[in-house]
Amino acid sequence: MSRRGSWLARFLLTGLLPILGLALLAWISQGPAWAWAVAALGFAVLACVHARQLVALLAWLDAPEKRAFPHAGGAWGEVLGKLSERLRDDRRGRQEVEATLHSFRGAMDAVPDGLVIVDASHRIHWSNRAAGAHLGIHLPRDSGVIIEHLVRTPGFAEYLASPDVHSPFVLQAPAARTRIYTIRVVPLGDANKLLVSLDVTDARRVESMRSTFVANVSHELRTPLTVVRGFLEYFTDDGVVDGEQRQQFARLMSDQTARMLTLVDDLLTLSRLEAEDAPASEEDVDMASLLAQLQAEGESLSDGRHRLDVTCRGPALRGNRKELHSAFGNLVSNAIRYTPAGGEIAIEWAMHEGVGVFSVRDSGVGVAAEHLPRLTERFYRVDRGRSRDTGGTGLGLAIVKHILLRHQASLSIDSEVGAGSTFRAAFPDWRLPAAK
Repeated sequence: MSRRGSWLARFLLTGLLPILGLALLAWISQGPAWAWAVAALGFAVLACVHARQLVALLAWLDAPEKRAFPHAGGAWGEVLGKLSERLRDDRRGRQEVEATLHSFRGAMDAVPDGLVIVDASHRIHWSNRAAGAHLGIHLPRDSGVIIEHLVRTPGFAEYLASPDVHSPFVLQAPAARTRIYTIRVVPLGDANKLLVSLDVTDARRVESMRSTFVANVSHELRTPLTVVRGFLEYFTDDGVVDGEQRQQFARLMSDQTARMLTLVDDLLTLSRLEAEDAPASEEDVDMASLLAQLQAEGESLSDGRHRLDVTCRGPALRGNRKELHSAFGNLVSNAIRYTPAGGEIAIEWAMHEGVGVFSVRDSGVGVAAEHLPRLTERFYRVDRGRSRDTGGTGLGLAIVKHILLRHQASLSIDSEVGAGSTFRAAFPDWRLPAAK
């Protein structure tokens, strides 16, 4: 017999046996009439008991959160016990599913890509947190809203109706016009679609910087190469070149070649600095000796056209001497190049408010305020023609910035057109061992 048949048998026997026993006793003692009366009364009582249990169970089913689970003995007790056990299993399973769903939602909200599920009518069913930043979708406010009503970028509705699996849709999200996103559509089941949005702003910016960098390098190399090529063609011509012209041409070619070598050296230096996180070695640099070297190099570059004033009032500096010399040398050479003859240049190393500050102050042409934030960009020039005339490659301040970053230092620039400029490199106190 099956378990269901066994329960039914016990259910009937526990109710019928007492009634049948009492009816049999009534038959023996009082006769058939009394037996039928006792049986009828027993069945009526049994029906009332079962009805009461059914009413209690139905009342609990109508409002399980407000009523206590019914209890009973006998067959009803076994049935209710099995029901209670099944409810506990269902409740436990539901809690596990809810916990898994909560964990899944947390994981999806942590994904940096925007995820949106829409149905065949493009109504929003679900989205993660990144979709709010990318597309301006926020649940539960936007649940059931047609996504084209929120993302109104021209061409988006057409792309969503007929997506191209090989080419994503590019848009500027309404939540942040400065960010660029790509959207791909992935089929999800028979009718639903999954929209995946990626923030490609940084990638586009890097690509733009790469293209600009290549264009700038090509432009910087084209001029000296054109000059050298022109002179070489002149030399290979049948025309007669006298000794003075030959010397002049050779001197110009040498200057252009030196310019190209300087540019290549600066590019290699910048590439190495960007590839490494920290200097290969460090030491306590004697700043008095380093400033004396900078003064000698500056006077050689100036060739007597400027007055250099050097002051060293600070301690030794912990760092890579070669890199520090390159950074400080770039600041000094820039000051000389952009200061007219007769101007003054002050080079100083001193302590200011607990930090070491290397500064270069000149009385040169100065820089307008709108150019200051971009001076450390590669190949950025305020005046391209003037920069080439002075021999600059456009990479000096970019090299300075990277060297200072590797030494946890900061660069500040004060400048005024016609009144000169001051460049300051501030180093943290822990790089000044002698000052502690």
